[in-house]
Amino acid sequence: MKTHFAPFTDLEDVEQAPCGTWLGESSELSGDWALVDCRLCEKRRARIIAAAADEERFIVEQMGDMAAFMRAEA
Repeated sequence: MKTHFAPFTDLEDVEQAPCGTWLGESSELSGDWALVDCRLCEKRRARIIAAAADEERFIVEQMGDMAAFMRAEA
């Protein structure tokens, strides 16, 4: 089986790799591009990295909004 890229740390309930491949029992995930041998992940590398960066920006923005709300409530 191929090793797919995983830009996230919680791998417990992951059913599908970022490249779109459904994961099976023998599928591997790695956050290190040097270990990734899935051709589809490699082909979509720029899109996968961009999507992960967008998700991180959204999380940081959401955390900032939550902090602002909590400051306003106090």
